[in-house]
Amino acid sequence: MSALVCALTLTLLGAAPAELPREGRMLFEAAPTQLDARVGEWVTYQMDGAQQSFMRLAVVGEQKDAQNRDAVWMELEFGQHPAMKAPMAQFLMLVARETGLRSEGISRLFLTQGIEKLQEVDKDALPHFVGDSGKDAARPAPAPTSAQIPAGKDTTVKRGKPSRLMTLGGTVTAEPVEVLYRNNLILKRYWMSREIPLLRLAKLEYPAVKYAMEVRDYGVDAKPRMVLPAAGEKKISLEPASNLPAWMQTESETDSQENSP
Repeated sequence: MSALVCALTLTLLGAAPAELPREGRMLFEAAPTQLDARVGEWVTYQMDGAQQSFMRLAVVGEQKDAQNRDAVWMELEFGQHPAMKAPMAQFLMLVARETGLRSEGISRLFLTQGIEKLQEVDKDALPHFVGDSGKDAARPAPAPTSAQIPAGKDTTVKRGKPSRLMTLGGTVTAEPVEVLYRNNLILKRYWMSREIPLLRLAKLEYPAVKYAMEVRDYGVDAKPRMVLPAAGEKKISLEPASNLPAWMQTESETDSQENSP
């Protein structure tokens, strides 16, 4: 499996292991536990860290999922241009409104990398891409405005009063949240705003690693941008790496095939 696709897939639910790039692990830390977004809402974030990149989310449709839950079709794109020209990776997910971006809420997933065609992930392989839904379902849902903010013996969470915040996407009313280690080291800062679609996140900072994620553009006029595969096309399943397309294999797997007799 492509390392990029694996990393970004795990990122969807904040479940990426520690060895993945820190930018990937931080993306969805403030995702709400329910989706109240309307069809057409979209938001683009600018991420500044080791290098600059962009992420776009958009709700492009809605329907009932296989469990008869109200769900939305959400597009997710990563790239190095804010308009997603030649995106690095694209995802299309059917996400239950009642769960938000958590593994038990994603019932269908399509993905691609670069110029390859979009492919659906087989139902049996879906848990491998989005995490163990049983484990997620067993965990209590966090508060919508403080999802996955750590709280422990050495950390404290301080909330400020809503105020006007200037962002790359304009000035919005946002609630500041600080997570401190031993009351003096700022681990991260959030600014949550109901004016920002989908994630409700206006800005996120990790001062120690000089990482920031900030809303750049948003709106309510999103249209589907991804072309679905034709009915009957092969789905992504769990099988030996040698049987997968070349673009979905790691460099080491490709090298081993080229060097084999």
